[in-house]
Amino acid sequence: MDDFIAEHSRQWAVKTIGQNRAYLNILVEYFGPDRLLATITKQNASEVKKVLQALPASRNTKPKLKTMPLMQVIKEPGHKKISPKTINSHIQMFKMFFDWAERHGQSPHTLFEGMKVSKAKNSKTERKPFSPEQAQLIYTELTQNPSGLVRKDSHKWGMLLGLFTGARLNEICQLDIADVQQDGETWFLNITDEGDENKRVKSQAGRRKVPLHSELIQLGFLDFVTSRNASTRLFPDYSYSTNGGYGRNLGRWCNESFLPKLGIKQPGLVFHSLRHTVVICLFSFHAA
Repeated sequence: MDDFIAEHSRQWAVKTIGQNRAYLNILVEYFGPDRLLATITKQNASEVKKVLQALPASRNTKPKLKTMPLMQVIKEPGHKKISPKTINSHIQMFKMFFDWAERHGQSPHTLFEGMKVSKAKNSKTERKPFSPEQAQLIYTELTQNPSGLVRKDSHKWGMLLGLFTGARLNEICQLDIADVQQDGETWFLNITDEGDENKRVKSQAGRRKVPLHSELIQLGFLDFVTSRNASTRLFPDYSYSTNGGYGRNLGRWCNESFLPKLGIKQPGLVFHSLRHTVVICLFSFHAA
């Protein structure tokens, strides 16, 4: 397991390394640290899947559950179970691990292939896009501020970048001033993990150049960038945290203050919904 993680750690953010190790530790808990990989069967893998489906979502946050052995904690009544999405994240990591183990002669076969669970349809917590009316309301409040909800430039421009680029929360909040670049007449965001040692992208494909919409420039985004020249970072007031990266503060403001006060907060509507909204708009434009 250590060899597997070491080999892949260059491609993973620090947070992702910790998360994937925690996923794999479920296997260690279930089988024991001395179990030979070659003795683990498909039937064993099926049993692990059942354990995941019974695993409490609050196991790592409630002191009582933290100290319980795996096979005991799954029998504790009255606790919400981890979501199908989280179950599938575990299974995907298990499959990736056994694929690697088989290629390196540590296991005679791969496991967990085709074992993901079905996601609940219309899940209340599943992220969804904003409607055109909701997106317009957000845009109006950010640009005209009729309700006085937007008191910081970092909130205004962080949200507008999300609305017009579809970039992830942390990708926006970790931007350096130098990441706002120009190629000919085209201004763009250079989304990268270069510079600050805490900057992260989700994957290799996450390193990309995203053109700035003309509306952003017309609204004065480049003037805002110029006004930040006393700092290296575009949003220096967004501090870094191990769990949330640089995006924690903007995410909380959006999800816990801005959207509720606008009267459009619903399950599944969060900052990341801006990304889904952009995807829907681009798909509709392409289809047309």
